[in-house]
Amino acid sequence: MTSLRLLVLITIALIVSSCAGQRLVATVAKPSIPQTEAECGARGGNWTALGLPYPGKPKTCDLKTTDSGKVCSNSSECQGSCIAPDGVAGGLKAIGKCSAYVSNIGNANLVEHGKVELLDIE
Repeated sequence: MTSLRLLVLITIALIVSSCAGQRLVATVAKPSIPQTEAECGARGGNWTALGLPYPGKPKTCDLKTTDSGKVCSNSSECQGSCIAPDGVAGGLKAIGKCSAYVSNIGNANLVEHGKVELLDIE
């Protein structure tokens, strides 16, 4: 009976230790981007042309997130994107922070599936 108890305790310890490194996180619903200047203003956004300006570039709503700065390991955990810390090379494991805006334009180091990816978002 003693060896059976020992086997059970070892099994339980292995199961608990295998789950210790996993984070359970909920997927966050991405907010819809307002399509008119009036709706954008009503939701607290800024009606502007994002990115590099050029003549006739269409305007869109630059909408702030409500989860800015929250710790994340994937953009699915944020209303916007999961931004990697400065100086972390692509492919390395990292913990990021949720972006301040729903739409992110330009070059950004993102954290996706717990690893840094360099994306050119336009």
